[in-house]
Amino acid sequence: MILTKEEAICLVLEPSDKNTISSTTKLNKLLARLNLFFIPIDFSFNLNKYGSFDAELSSLKSNDYYSVDSYEIRGKECHKYILKPKGKELFETNVKKKIFKILTKEEFDKLRKTINYLSTLGANQISGEEHRKFLVDVDDRFKLEQKLNEIFVELNELYKKIDEIKENCLEDVKLKALIEYSYHLIKFLREKRFNRLDEKSYDFDAYMFDYYFLHNIGEIMPFIKGQAAKVKKDGIIINKYYQYIINSVGEDYPFSLKNKNLKDLVVA
Repeated sequence: MILTKEEAICLVLEPSDKNTISSTTKLNKLLARLNLFFIPIDFSFNLNKYGSFDAELSSLKSNDYYSVDSYEIRGKECHKYILKPKGKELFETNVKKKIFKILTKEEFDKLRKTINYLSTLGANQISGEEHRKFLVDVDDRFKLEQKLNEIFVELNELYKKIDEIKENCLEDVKLKALIEYSYHLIKFLREKRFNRLDEKSYDFDAYMFDYYFLHNIGEIMPFIKGQAAKVKKDGIIINKYYQYIINSVGEDYPFSLKNKNLKDLVVA
């Protein structure tokens, strides 16, 4: 399951205050926030000084689902995004149908409340929260390295015992795949992507998914460890997490199933 670009934009516009997002930077922030709910969307994000950034959003034009209106503030042209009736219809039909395959009603309600609240904040406020949550600030490099090492140690222990999980059903197979993929992904982040943490400046070529994956795998570690010890697995949630990790990124992200050279990264 993955949301198309139009579906993802409608998902953040519908619960936003007055069905409107007041700037492209804020649209970036709210779309990026969907990653914390393990929702794969057809957008890639890089890092700039404001955090999550997708250059494609600046070229959006009005369509059947939302309008893109220009306005000027302090001599600078800005854009706001407003949900149209057909966008509301897309939200009610397509988006909800997909979302309820991975989120409970309670989780969906929490998502809508979160987006609504964030839509009332300034882009700088949302960026500051994102920086703190994902440890993207240079001053947080020590915390980032510590978190990376802790998660790797936990996954390394699980990975060593992966053969103890019997493949009696599809849920067992999916859990083993989730553990294996997460292990190699965190190993890749630790040894390749975050191997320059001693530098004193931002890596503006960084993928924000490096930070999303580190944060999200850390969040689900207690669940993964608990499932590994259980005979009866929670196949729905296991599938949700696995589908998020493999569907969130395309071939432009190095550690992607769509990357033809992925095997070389796993072996390295």
